[in-house]
Amino acid sequence: MKARKAKPARWKYLINGLVLLAPVYFLYDMFTPPSGQEPLPEQRFGASFTATPTPADSEPPYAHEGQLFKDFSVVFCEGCLERIRTAYLIVSDDPPPLPEDGLGVIHGHGPTKHVHVPYPPEREQDERLWLTVQSWTGEIYRTSWSMSNN
Repeated sequence: MKARKAKPARWKYLINGLVLLAPVYFLYDMFTPPSGQEPLPEQRFGASFTATPTPADSEPPYAHEGQLFKDFSVVFCEGCLERIRTAYLIVSDDPPPLPEDGLGVIHGHGPTKHVHVPYPPEREQDERLWLTVQSWTGEIYRTSWSMSNN
């Protein structure tokens, strides 16, 4: 009797190829800025700061650990990042104090930063998206955008 030569299972090679391609897709997705969303108008505030927030998507805020959040990217002016110690984005009707829990902190590398913006449980008509920036010298600067149509 002749011994049969085992055929390689092609599906194993296909799965291995997909596993090797997955990091390429995720790297591309990570470095591609969100598209399709219009940025909010650029705001000038403080001595010479400017910022432009852009919603990550058109979806409503999502629930996470009992609180509502929406993702934004923020682009600051050239040279602004070196003067910013910390920055926060929060939706509220009044200017918020600096959060002690770290919610809404703007983070990331490069010129485009990322933030998970906390939303109040019930939306008010006069809510605003507040950007609070603390400089390295301790000064606090604030600006806001209307959220009535967002």
